[in-house]
Amino acid sequence: MRRTVWRSAKSRASPVVDETVEDGMSPVPEVIKVAERLRESARAKNAGRDVSSVFQEVVQLPLWEERVRGLPNSFARSALFTSANRSVERENFKRRKIATLRGAEIFYTGEELRQDDGDVFLQIVHLARQQPLGDVVEFSGYALLKDLEWTTSKGSYERLRDSINRLSSTTVLVKTDGSAGHPEKGFGGSLVRKFEWNADAERGTSQCWRIWLEPEIVVLFGRDTYTRIDWAQRLQLPPLAKWLHQFYFTHEKPIGYKVETIKTLCGSRIGVLAKFRYKLREALALLVEVGFIVSYDIDSRTDILNVVRAPRRIALTDVIEGKCTKH
Repeated sequence: MRRTVWRSAKSRASPVVDETVEDGMSPVPEVIKVAERLRESARAKNAGRDVSSVFQEVVQLPLWEERVRGLPNSFARSALFTSANRSVERENFKRRKIATLRGAEIFYTGEELRQDDGDVFLQIVHLARQQPLGDVVEFSGYALLKDLEWTTSKGSYERLRDSINRLSSTTVLVKTDGSAGHPEKGFGGSLVRKFEWNADAERGTSQCWRIWLEPEIVVLFGRDTYTRIDWAQRLQLPPLAKWLHQFYFTHEKPIGYKVETIKTLCGSRIGVLAKFRYKLREALALLVEVGFIVSYDIDSRTDILNVVRAPRRIALTDVIEGKCTKH
């Protein structure tokens, strides 16, 4: 009889909108199924209590559709997941204030996170959205690597484990300004609370993972405080283009930013601004190629970057959440 051995680790401390529903986009059955699972969980764990009151206490992420991934705006508009490439050694931070747009403050302790860590975080959160936060999220290493479009080599499994370990061995303190009539919000904790993996997997190709997220992270996924990012587009992009993609996804009507501001916000390690500007143009050209933006321009006098986003189609979840208003 085969025995499964687990190892565990714990963390320390607006363009024109085409208002059409996308073909095949029908998250409603999924919502119903998840709601039923939550009610059954409430019945099982809280026998004798009023089920409806227990159900109201369940903390869960929004149920976005399969083709997108949810990311808090405060993360997408900051250097939390930097654009540095793999050839540059990662830094270690201790309560480092992370560059971000006005309206949020982020302090970070841990090893530098990059866009590949961002991909892993996005996919784990995507899987976690179907159940109460704090419940275990289970998946195979093979399936996650496929979702990330990484190879399934031994090196990729090691890379995945290193990334999850970085996400767990962090302390992130996020504070966001409250909108009109709403209080200031914040989150402090690790991006992954703890994790386990199956150490008895044959040749490392069938590793089974169990991951827990902090329930309090839900505060970063409010109706107007997170962004749904096109996953297929993102997976086609290198680090700087990925950062620009997530950043401009939070802008319904993109405004102009100085190139130096973009360089700071993405956490670039390129020392010479002219060289960064060249890399920036390359990344922007890729965003045009994948259909995310229509055009871009860097003013030669002011060095301000302006982009024009491509029209997007409204998904059914936008209609349900009342986000399909024309601007």
